[in-house]
Amino acid sequence: MLTVALKGIAGRKVRALLTAIAIVLGVAMISGTYILTDTINNGFNTIVTNSYKNADVVISGEAAFKNTNGNGVETPTFPQSVLTKVRALPDVDAAAGAVQSDNVKLIAKNGKVVDTGGAPSLGFSVDPRYQEFNPTQLTDGSWPQGSDQVVIDKATAANRGFAVGDPIRIQAVGPQRTFRISGIAELTGVGSIGGATFALFDLPTAQKFFAKQGQLDVIRISSKSGVSTEKLISQIQPLLPPTAVVRDANAQVKEDKKQFDVAFLQYILLAFAGIALFVGAFVIANTLSITIAQRMREFATLRTIGASRRQVLRSVMLEALVVGIMASVIGL
Repeated sequence: MLTVALKGIAGRKVRALLTAIAIVLGVAMISGTYILTDTINNGFNTIVTNSYKNADVVISGEAAFKNTNGNGVETPTFPQSVLTKVRALPDVDAAAGAVQSDNVKLIAKNGKVVDTGGAPSLGFSVDPRYQEFNPTQLTDGSWPQGSDQVVIDKATAANRGFAVGDPIRIQAVGPQRTFRISGIAELTGVGSIGGATFALFDLPTAQKFFAKQGQLDVIRISSKSGVSTEKLISQIQPLLPPTAVVRDANAQVKEDKKQFDVAFLQYILLAFAGIALFVGAFVIANTLSITIAQRMREFATLRTIGASRRQVLRSVMLEALVVGIMASVIGL
């Protein structure tokens, strides 16, 4: 009966192929949805985790209420003068201030925005004097110096044909501007950031480009040897304005991860995939019903030469199983 079932599939290639296509599409959409959203989340989580390497405590803006359930609120900045006060503390070994944005769009050579597939498009300031806080490393060129220079991520440069010295248009707050690529960088120890892009500027340029003159989004701080995180935090807290808060690095990573979630994208794509599987199930069932009705003479012959009802049923189910498994593997 196994031979009969397999020959039945081979003898009806078009029917098996059309049935398989319905399965392939549904499985591919579901597996692709999970792969896409997991890759995006992993890319963002990697960026966040690496951005606080070597920092013991972090000062960041404190929003008036949490960014949950769609109640988005922009995290406030705080005065750059806080950085000067922090550096003056006796237990601070190093401190570097930065501004950042998650809406820095890189423009490809064809004039279209570089598509991130739902991943973040990030912009940071970078200070070469404090490389211990820099989560990126140069693969070519030099760090940005001056108001017309930028460093872009390695993946964008490779995929879009950019090289050191090329002009590139970038948009953040206000109209797009043209910068010269001074270098190309990647996240330290990370092969892929899941479709995300990033652009690095020096601090004055980033502050102006992000409309944050005289302000900072974050200060990364390392303590001197033997100083506990709790002690350093207690020293910093009195220096902060109401719009800023100090946390240890691990707590800051967890806070940043809350602000980015692609669950909504996953739900939308899974809804389409579910519809495809639902419709495909009816198509497959109807196709099998029609073909079974057309094969009554074949089944009668099998019964005549000794096949039991159960064996005939199993041969049909085996055909469906083989097609389902092969189509699912192709879909994955």
